[in-house]
Amino acid sequence: MASNPSRVLRSLARELKAIYKQENLRDVPAYAYLHEQLQNFQVTGEKICRAGYEVEHVAQTYLCYLESARKQEELSAHYKGRGERSVESSAALVGLKLPKLYTEDSEPKKPQD
Repeated sequence: MASNPSRVLRSLARELKAIYKQENLRDVPAYAYLHEQLQNFQVTGEKICRAGYEVEHVAQTYLCYLESARKQEELSAHYKGRGERSVESSAALVGLKLPKLYTEDSEPKKPQD
């Protein structure tokens, strides 16, 4: 995870760009708010009665949430169920093959005398 505020903001921008699919992130309210908060509390928090790294911690937490949500969506899309599977496709899914079924047409013909 990113450690300093500028790296956190860049990572957040990357995640928000993937979510909102916009070139200019200044139009995205979440990015504008986070950018403003990181700039306002860049100076020590003692003069505003906040812990020194509280805003950075909130930004890192939000980044972790966005990354986890994106990864969960990717996994859900990858392993999405396709409804009822046939026996053959279920066997192939775990690396097995079903034996060939016997039919009279597939029986080798005997030479006639």
